[in-house]
Amino acid sequence: MDRLNLTLDIQANSIGSRRVNVRGTLQVATLVATIKDKFNLDGSYNLLMRGSRTPLPVDSALDQLSVSEGAALQVVKIVESTGILDAITRGVRQPFSKRFSRVYLSEQRTLSEYDLRWYPAIMGRRDVRDPRNNRLLAVDLEELETLPSVSRHHAAITEKGGSFYIESIQDRNPTLLDGVKMRVSERYPLLPGALIKVGNIALSFQVIG
Repeated sequence: MDRLNLTLDIQANSIGSRRVNVRGTLQVATLVATIKDKFNLDGSYNLLMRGSRTPLPVDSALDQLSVSEGAALQVVKIVESTGILDAITRGVRQPFSKRFSRVYLSEQRTLSEYDLRWYPAIMGRRDVRDPRNNRLLAVDLEELETLPSVSRHHAAITEKGGSFYIESIQDRNPTLLDGVKMRVSERYPLLPGALIKVGNIALSFQVIG
């Protein structure tokens, strides 16, 4: 039975490149499932030939797809739309669950506190020229901004079923969660005490039940 030595570029959780030896008859879906199990990955992933934008068919075997000895493959997470951009456009906001008496952010340098009363709670800078863009702005960092490191719509905090999440909206100005750079438009769990860095500004997420 022919086996293949492959290089997998796993683009999740800072895993990076891994060398593997697999059966040529292994199905793509089975390989992806094995990778998710081995590295404890959540969500859905595609397998692509390096340099290609087209995912390999999940129901095909590697040798049927001309995957040869020494080939390099990319394991890429499938990012589903979270609806944040649409919510910003429509200006639709929802109150947090009544189980929380206070949801807020504390800025680390000045200890300023920002109460969050709705979601999606946008973090960023107010738009003076077009106030319509400020309808979901819950954390206005304009006064703390000395350099253009914070976008108008930089990151968003949401809640679902009593759990909180955060996602980065802008790729130009990154958002860090507990020191790790977030992928744009990907929702991350947000726990009390988590440190969010928006541009050059660090804020701690706090919840009072």
